[in-house]
Amino acid sequence: MKQPFFCLLFFSFFFCRLSFAQPTGFVDEQISDHWNIPVGLTFDKQGRMYVWEKAGKIFMVENGVKNPVPIIDISKEVLDFNDHGLNGVALDPDFLNNGYIYLLYAVKRHHVLYFGTPAYDSTNADGFKTTIGRLTRYTLNKTDGFKTVDENSRKILLGESITTGIPILVDNHGVGSLVFGKDGTLLVTAGDAALASEPPSNDSQNPWFLEAVSVGIITADQNVNAYRSQVLNSLNGKILRIDPATGNGLTSNPFYEAGNPRSAKSRIWAYGLRNPFRFTVQPNTGSTNPADGNPGTIFAGDVGWSHREEINIISRGGQNFGWPLYEGISYTNESYNNPVYKPTTPVLPIIEWRGPLAQALVDGEVYGVGSAQFKGNPFSGNSSIGGIFYNMTTFPEAYRNLYFQGDYEGWVKAFRLDEKNNPVEVIDFTDRVNPTCFALNPVDGSIYYVSYLYPDIHEVRRLSFNPNANLRPVIVAEAAPVYGTSPLTVNFTASNSRDPENGPLTFFWDFGDGKSSDLPNPTHIYVAVSTEPQIFTAILKVTDNEGKSDSKTFKIYLNNTPPTIVSTSIDNINSFNNAEDFKVNLTANVTDKEQTDLSYQWVVVLHHEEHTHFVNSFRKSEGQVVLGQVPCDSQTYFYRISLIVTDPLGLNTTYDKDIKPLCPGDSISNPDPDPEPVILSVYPNPTKNAIELMASNDLDNHLIKLILLRNTGQVISEREGYWRDLKEQINRDLSDQSSGIYILNVTFGDKNKIFRIYKE
Repeated sequence: MKQPFFCLLFFSFFFCRLSFAQPTGFVDEQISDHWNIPVGLTFDKQGRMYVWEKAGKIFMVENGVKNPVPIIDISKEVLDFNDHGLNGVALDPDFLNNGYIYLLYAVKRHHVLYFGTPAYDSTNADGFKTTIGRLTRYTLNKTDGFKTVDENSRKILLGESITTGIPILVDNHGVGSLVFGKDGTLLVTAGDAALASEPPSNDSQNPWFLEAVSVGIITADQNVNAYRSQVLNSLNGKILRIDPATGNGLTSNPFYEAGNPRSAKSRIWAYGLRNPFRFTVQPNTGSTNPADGNPGTIFAGDVGWSHREEINIISRGGQNFGWPLYEGISYTNESYNNPVYKPTTPVLPIIEWRGPLAQALVDGEVYGVGSAQFKGNPFSGNSSIGGIFYNMTTFPEAYRNLYFQGDYEGWVKAFRLDEKNNPVEVIDFTDRVNPTCFALNPVDGSIYYVSYLYPDIHEVRRLSFNPNANLRPVIVAEAAPVYGTSPLTVNFTASNSRDPENGPLTFFWDFGDGKSSDLPNPTHIYVAVSTEPQIFTAILKVTDNEGKSDSKTFKIYLNNTPPTIVSTSIDNINSFNNAEDFKVNLTANVTDKEQTDLSYQWVVVLHHEEHTHFVNSFRKSEGQVVLGQVPCDSQTYFYRISLIVTDPLGLNTTYDKDIKPLCPGDSISNPDPDPEPVILSVYPNPTKNAIELMASNDLDNHLIKLILLRNTGQVISEREGYWRDLKEQINRDLSDQSSGIYILNVTFGDKNKIFRIYKE
C-alpha cells in the first residue's frame, strides 16, 4: 500500500456550519414539495421527470405537472423501515423505445416467503425483520406516453428468493442506487448490512444475524458483520455489475465464475465499501463494449462511520476500498483488525471530511482544504451523498465538467478536478438542504435534486443558471391570533417581506370573507355567521415592480380551538436499556372543546448526530412501536416520538417526546413518579412566521425562559419573562430567519420542553 505524504495546513479557527449563497447568477429554488418521503429522481431524454417515494411509488412529472396517479406502486412489497425502501430507480438507455424501468428496493420478508401462496397476506405489517434487497424490471407503456405500467412485465433480476438477494440484516445500509455504464451494463450498490457498534465484539451472536443465517439470507461464513464488505461470496459492501437482460454477472467482471454467473463473485465489480448509497459514471469515460470490462469511471459517495466521509473513484474492476479496516485517506479502524480480511492494497478516497477535517489526495499527497493544491472554504458533514457531473452547456464554461456532490447534513458543493481526476478546488453552492439524489434535466440543462428531512421537508429543488433572473419576492408574513371566538381581531404583518433585487413591493390581502386590503400590515375583524366553528382562508400576494409575485395563505379559525394533549403513555419514559430492543405502547388522553372526530398521527424518528432516520408512522389513536438498539459509540443518538392530533377543521397540536437509549456507563433518569402535569404545545407547526405557545397551566402568570436555536445548535436568541411579553419578541426573532428547521427550548418552572419548529 502506498503511504501518502501529508502536506497539512493548520488553521486556527472554531469550526462551525457555514452559510453561503450560490455563485453569482445561479439560482437554487424549490420546484415542488407535495411528496411523501421522496428519495430519488431521474429524467428521460424528453425531459419528463420521474420521482420515486420511499414507500414504493413512482410518479411522472411532465411540463412541471405531477401526474396524481403513480405509474408504479409496489408499496405492498416494499419494506419501508428506517433507511430501507425503494431506494434506486434507473431508466434503460433505450427507454424511449423499450419502456424498461429498473427498481432496487428492500422487500418485506413476508412477501419474499409467501407471495403467490395461500399464506400470503397483503396487509401483513410485522415491522422490521431480516430480509433481502431485490432488483426488478418493469415495462412502461409507450402507447400512453409511459404513464402506466404493463403489470405482466415484471422480471426479477436479483433476489428471486430469500437466499439470492442482497442481505438486509439491520435497519440501515441496505440497497442503494442503479446507474448504467457506458457499455450498457447495470451498476448496483449495496451497503454492508452491519451494526455500527464499537467495539464490534460478539457481533456474530446478534439475534438479527443469527436469524438471517437460520432462514438462509446469509450463510454462516458470512456472519462476520462489517467484514462482509471484504468477503467475495457476499453482495454486501459492494458495487455490482450485471447484465440488465438477465441479472447475471458479466464475463468481463474481475471475479466471474463461468459455472455460476449469478453468484456474488460473478456480479462484483468493486468491494470494501460501507454504504455507497449514491454514485455516478463520469461522462466520456468507458467503452461501449461490455466485453472490455470498462463501464466508465465511477464516482461514489461512501457514508462514513464515526471518523470519515469519502468520495471514491472506481477506475477499474476488482478494486478494494478497505472498509472496515480502513476509513478515509489515513484512518485505521483499530476495532477491525482481523488479519484474515486485511486488504493488501486498498484504494484511498480522493476526498475525505468529518468534523474540522476536510482534505484531498492529489498525486498521492494529502492537502487540506484552503491550500494552494485544494482551494476552497473549510467544510464538514456526516453523510456523503454521491452526485453527478455537469456536462451540459447551460452553466457558464467555468462550471462545466464539475462534479456536484452533497452531504445529507446540509450542503451541495462542486468539485473541480484536473485531467488526472485530482481534486483541486471545492466550490460552495448551497446549504441548509438535505440532498438524497441528483439528476440532470436534458432539456433545460439544470441540476435537479431531492431534499428530504422527515417529517418536515419533502422537496424537489432545481439548481439553475439565470444571471438575469427576476426572483420571486421573499414573503415574511404572519397572522395572529389564528383562532378564537367570533368576532376575532387578527393582526396581519408582511412588512418584513423583501425583494431579492431590492425593488419596491406591493401587497394585496384577500381576507377570504369578501374584504381586502393593500396595506402591508392590516388588521381585520372576522365575524362568523353563527356560533358554529368556521374557517376563513386569507391569501397574501406580494408583487415586485416587474410583476413577479408570490403568495402565502393563512387559515383563520373562528369559534374553534386546537385539541389539547393532556397526557400520553410515554410522558415518564426518558430512556431505555440499549442492551435489547424496547417495545413502547402508544396511547394518549386528548380533549377538544369543540370537536369529537379527531385524527391522530404517531411518528417515530431516530436522531443520529445532525441527521435523522425515519423509523415508523401510523395514523391511529394507539399502537405499538419498537425502538431498536443503537451503537454504543461516541456519537449521539436518541428517538423522538411525536403525536400530532388534528381536529376536522385542520387545527392541530403536536407533542414531542425524546427517549434516549442507555449504553453501559450511562445514568438512568428517574422521573417523579407522580409529576404535576404541565402540557406544553406549539401551534401552528409548520408555521409561516409566528407561533403560539399553549399550556395546560396559565402561562401568563408564570415566568418562562425561551431559547431559539438553529437546527445546528447555534443560539439565535434567549428571552425570559411572561409569555404575554415574550410572544411578540420571539416571533420577531423567528420571522427574521429564513425557511428551515429551528429548535425552541422552553423552561417552565422546573419543567423543560424542546420543540422542533419548521418555518415555511
